[in-house]
Amino acid sequence: NATHDHASTATGPGHHTLSTGVHPSQHGVIGNSWSELEGGEWRSVYSVGDPSRSILGHPELEGRSPANNERPGLPDWIVSRDPNSRVVSVSRKDSAAIGLAAQAVGDVYWLDENGEFVTSDFYQSEYPAWITEFNAVTMATVYADTVWESITPPSYLPKTRPDSSRFERGGGASAFPYRAADRVDVGDPSALNRWRYSYTPFPDRAVVSLAIEAIRQLDMGQRGSVDYLGIALSQTDIVGHRFGPRSREQLDNLLRLDAELGRLLSFLDEAVGPGRWVLAFSADHGVLDIPEHLAEEGVDASRLPREHRMQLAEAIGSALEQVASASDAELAVKESILRLPFVAAAYTFDEVERDQPVDSFAALYANSHSRTRAASLSARVGVYTRLRQNTLQWGSPAASHGSPYYYDRHVPIIFLGATVPAGVSSDRAATVDVAPTLAWLTGVPAPNNLDGNVLEQVMGR
Repeated sequence: NATHDHASTATGPGHHTLSTGVHPSQHGVIGNSWSELEGGEWRSVYSVGDPSRSILGHPELEGRSPANNERPGLPDWIVSRDPNSRVVSVSRKDSAAIGLAAQAVGDVYWLDENGEFVTSDFYQSEYPAWITEFNAVTMATVYADTVWESITPPSYLPKTRPDSSRFERGGGASAFPYRAADRVDVGDPSALNRWRYSYTPFPDRAVVSLAIEAIRQLDMGQRGSVDYLGIALSQTDIVGHRFGPRSREQLDNLLRLDAELGRLLSFLDEAVGPGRWVLAFSADHGVLDIPEHLAEEGVDASRLPREHRMQLAEAIGSALEQVASASDAELAVKESILRLPFVAAAYTFDEVERDQPVDSFAALYANSHSRTRAASLSARVGVYTRLRQNTLQWGSPAASHGSPYYYDRHVPIIFLGATVPAGVSSDRAATVDVAPTLAWLTGVPAPNNLDGNVLEQVMGR
C-alpha cells in the first residue's frame, strides 16, 4: 500500500523524492524538465542540467550536477555524521544516478550512449583508475551482446500478452530474438551501443557490475563507517515504454533483472557480510498499460493525438486574450481548459496552495508545486491540468506514466536486511518515508523537517 504522493510521476521527481524524504515541492525537481522565465522568455531546464559543469572526457556533452535539487538527502546525512563515509550512485540514466545521490559529492556515474560510464566535474576532477579499467576491460564482457534472446520459460508465457499487438513499438518486428544487425550497423560501435542502451535489458547488467566493482574497490561497508550505495536500474522503464508492462519483452527483462539483483545480494553477503547491510527497494513511478489494450478489455482508455495539445494551447491563448488583468488569468484559463472533453479537472495555483485543497488530486499537485518552475503548458499561466483517467498524452510511446492517478503513483517499497523482520504490511506508506526509515535503520540522524516518516510500526518495532 505504497505510493508516490506527488502528481509529477516521472524519473527525476521520483528518484529525488526517494533520496531526500521530501516532495518535489520541497526538493524542487518537479519534472524531468521544466520551463523557467528568464528575461521575459521561457527557457527549458533539464532536471540535472548544469551549464557551468562539464562531463569528464567529453567536453562536447552538456554539463550535469545536482544544482537544481534544493534539498540534501540520505547520502548527505550519512556524510555529515561521518566524513569517512563513502557515497556511490550508479545508473544508466544521469538523472537517476544524480537523483539518488541528492546533493552529496561522491562516486556518481551513469552510462552514456557510447557504452562508457561517465561523470561530471562536480563529482571528480579525473576518472579513478578503477573506473577507467572497468570501462576498458569489464564493459567488453558484460555489455557485449548483440542479440536479445528470450530466457522466459514457455510455461510463463500465459502471464503475458501475445506478441501480435500492433501497439508495441519494437522498431520493426516485435518478437524474439531481437538482433542488433536488423536495426543498426554492428560495425559501428556507437550505433551498436545506442541499440543496447535504448532497446535492451543489457544496461542493467552493466550497472550492477559497476556497483559490485565499487563495493570491491572502495571497501564499502568494510571500514567501520556507514556507506551509501544508490543503484537505479532503468531498463524496466525503457522496455515498458517500448513494449508495454504486460509484454513478453517486459517479463523477460524482469527475469533478467531478478537474476542481477540476486547477483548483487549474494555479493553483499560475500564482501560485506550477512547482517552488515540493509537495502531499500522501490521505483521512481508506476505506469499506465497500453490504452488500446485496456480498451479491448472494456476499460475507458485512450491515447490523445498531438492535435489535442494544440487544442489545449488554443484554449489557454483564447482565455488570456479575454482577460483584463493578470489576476483574472488563472480562473479564465481554468474555465477554458475545462471545456475540453479530454480534461477531467484543472486547479489554479491559489487552489493548490490552500491549507485545505479542493480535492485529493489538488493535494498531489501541491506536492509537485512550484511558482517558478513550470513543467506543463498550463502551469506557465498558473493552472495545473488533469487529463481524464487512463489517458496517454500526445506523443507518448506504447505505454507511459506522468499522471497523478494511482496506477502511475503505486510502487513497491521493500526493506531487506538483518535488522528488518520478515513480513508484509498493508499499512499506508509513501516514498518520502524511504530515506528517513533507512536513516533510522542505520543509526543516521535525519532532519526534522521532512515530509516522510520512519516506518517504525511497519517494521514491528
